[in-house]
Order: sequence, then structure tokens, then C-alpha cells
Amino acid sequence: MELNRDIILKKVLHYCAYQDRCTQEVRTKLATFDIPDSDKGKIMQLLLDEGYLDDERYASTFVRSKIHLKKWGVNKIKMSLKMKGISDEIIVNALSEIDPEIYKDELIKVLKAKKINESDPYKKKAKLAQYAIQKGYEPGLVWETLRLIASETK
Repeated sequence: MELNRDIILKKVLHYCAYQDRCTQEVRTKLATFDIPDSDKGKIMQLLLDEGYLDDERYASTFVRSKIHLKKWGVNKIKMSLKMKGISDEIIVNALSEIDPEIYKDELIKVLKAKKINESDPYKKKAKLAQYAIQKGYEPGLVWETLRLIASETK
């Protein structure tokens, strides 16, 4: 069944208003509708003109939410944004908004919250590091933070 452009526009506006979306997500959504490419282009242009689509805003929001809510590190965030088709320049700008102190505090929370059943302190430290690196934190920062935590507990 072919839907007319106005109905599809309403659906896509709701899709964008519900939560911030990147350009690629909206293109993927539009691809599910059976309308001519020219109409898809007009809808995309309207969304951009009206401020419903803004990859810079999307990237900034994405970075903040992933750091504070999901406790992701920069590496994982960067890869996720690349997979969503966000340009390198926008990614760099969004990541530059991160406060280094808050970022390090989040890493400390991640490391302290993780419970590992390991009696050998070296293996425990290695497993903690592996966990944080898997969450996207930079290996050098992880090891430095683990040393800092260890020196605080002595």
C-alpha cells in the first residue's frame, strides 16, 4: 500500500520528535516507505531546514548520554558514531566537549563498581582493565587510573 507524502512526513516528524536522530537513521526509516526518491529528498530537506535533523546536536547528545548513562569510553562512542554515519569532524567536535575530570570520575566509578571474583590481585587488576577497555576507555588511562585507585587503598 502506498502512503501519500503528507502521512509519511507526519510519521517521520514524529520519529524525529520522539528522540534525536541522525541523518542515516532517518534515511533508513524513509527507505521503508514506498515513495519516490524525490519525495524522500524533499522530506529530508524539510527536516534539515526545520531543525529536526542536526548531526552535530545528535553527536553531542549521544556523547553525553553514553558517558553518563551507559558509562562508555571515548573509543566505543567514536566507533558507534562512525557506524551511524557521523562525519569525523563532527565526532571530534562532540568528543572535545567532554570534561576530562568528569570522564576520569566516570572511569573510577566503573572500575570501583565492577565486582570480580579473583583472589590473585594481578589477575583481578587485569580483568578490571580488560572490562574498562571493553567499555571503550583508553588502555593508558585505564592502567593509570587502576594505579591511582591502588595507591589510594594502601
